[in-house]
Amino acid sequence: MPVAPEQPHLAIACGGTGGHFYPSLAVAREFAALGGRVTLLLAGKHVAEQASIAASASIAARELPAVRLPRSLSQAILFPVRMLRCIMRARAELKDLKPDILLGMGSFAAVPACLALSRKELPLVLHEGNSFMGKANRWLIRKAESIALSLPLRYEKQLQGRKSATLGMPLRQAIVDGLSLPQATVSAYLDELGLSSERTTILVFGGSQGAGFINELMLQSLADIAKLPEPLQFIHLSGTDDNQALQQAYDAVDIPALVKRSEGSIEKAFHSAALVICRAGASSICELALYQKPLILIPLPSAADDHQRMNAEVLQQAEAAKLLPQDKANAASLCNLLTDWQNNPQQWQKMADNLCNFAHADASRKLAELLWETRKVK
Repeated sequence: MPVAPEQPHLAIACGGTGGHFYPSLAVAREFAALGGRVTLLLAGKHVAEQASIAASASIAARELPAVRLPRSLSQAILFPVRMLRCIMRARAELKDLKPDILLGMGSFAAVPACLALSRKELPLVLHEGNSFMGKANRWLIRKAESIALSLPLRYEKQLQGRKSATLGMPLRQAIVDGLSLPQATVSAYLDELGLSSERTTILVFGGSQGAGFINELMLQSLADIAKLPEPLQFIHLSGTDDNQALQQAYDAVDIPALVKRSEGSIEKAFHSAALVICRAGASSICELALYQKPLILIPLPSAADDHQRMNAEVLQQAEAAKLLPQDKANAASLCNLLTDWQNNPQQWQKMADNLCNFAHADASRKLAELLWETRKVK
């Protein structure tokens, strides 16, 4: 009898923030749907939580040690030894797992696993979320067979001759499924928030790191926003549980608003919004591109390598969003943009339509297919 071929095995080096972990889950599901099996190699400070989430999704995971980039002279002295230990541990795990291909998801936590084996031993594919390649992928690019991009790179020379494909950001299925939400569901969602489906809604959020400035900007701007010709209402995701002052500020100028830390059903908020004000993280941009909403992007200046600014510039150059730098963001500049949005709806809708060039609902499947084709055939 002929021997059945082994089930293709994908290892994904990930960990760190949710922006690297949740796309890994999406790719894992698609690779499994193709008939393969997947093991996540998790590292970083959220390992226990992420391992639990992976288990609940029936995805195998192994925990690896991580090393942080040095921030002091003593850390710099110890860094090579600590990195070598992490690489050797990752090498042992990979030797045991015997995967056919390795995907590196761009976090620094993934670096040791991606350095552990040579290209002859194991093909490596990288995923880059931002328009400016992150430090981890810059370290690894010469080892890679190819790199999958979420957004077009600002500087193509970063590829160093490696093959690339702009496939988009692998997204949670709930985000993709949210595109088909019926209007009745969206109206019911607004009712639950105490808002009206008859009033124009703006969604505001700043993410886990960048919400503070945007919260303050809205506080400073509400008096002027209340004077705009078309009445508005807001869904404001503040990133904090201390929302009393912000909610009272909306109430004081008679602007209906629901202020809360975050939204578990963010796809409903996307559907509800006629305009979105947010930071310029790659995941947010790629999610919102599916929904083709007019965007005002306020990049987080402290983001590594200023990558949020470059993400926003790529969209601005494509006439797909408005860029409002944080150092120029104040009540006057924000209200000028909102006034222009109300006075020139066709121009802003054209920008929203241009977002379709950055929308990739099938990114997870396409990346899984790329990995399937690139794998080492035994």
